[in-house]
Amino acid sequence: MKTQAITLMKEDVLSLGRMVSRTVSELTGLLSRNANAKFALVDEQEEKINEACLKIEEKCLDLLNERHDLNPQEIRTLVGSTLMAAKFERLADHAHRVAKLVSWEDDDSEIPSELAEMCEVIHRMVEDTLLCFLSDAIEKVPIIMQKDNHVNYLHDVLSKKLLSDLGEQDQEHAQTRAQFLFCARYIERMGDCASSVAKRIHFIVTGERL
Repeated sequence: MKTQAITLMKEDVLSLGRMVSRTVSELTGLLSRNANAKFALVDEQEEKINEACLKIEEKCLDLLNERHDLNPQEIRTLVGSTLMAAKFERLADHAHRVAKLVSWEDDDSEIPSELAEMCEVIHRMVEDTLLCFLSDAIEKVPIIMQKDNHVNYLHDVLSKKLLSDLGEQDQEHAQTRAQFLFCARYIERMGDCASSVAKRIHFIVTGERL
């Protein structure tokens, strides 16, 4: 019964992660000006992700209150699941903010290619974290963290590019560049969230912190 409850909890976290993955994928499409990508889907997913996060937290607390025969890894799994869910929810929040900013831009405005590239890397990071959590494949954790470093690199490159001649732009173009700077920062934080989830999985499996 205990094992089944924890397995179901992990399935809830995986389901949440898959929703987040879909949100990031849709955001990548929006940043790439993919005609099939819709802000409405990101907006709809936002509410579902928030609800799923709360349900996971409540289930974990109930299990911790009800069960007194949990071993250390099971306790780490339950506590870690709430923290992972919170990070996934925060990642989706950032994605929603970026999607909003992009939806306000004219269809003719050119979106920096680095934004979509950053999102694509983060999408792979989220997929890898789900695989790690499903199969305890902690050997992938360093690879996920390396991808986060690549997101940080793209963020720095884009920030320098957008700031290089910001003062020389007219007001409209300056505002657009400022919006893209915000997008880059939010996406960089999405990478941090995914990396944090990977570290949490490593701790759940090994009991050791990176």
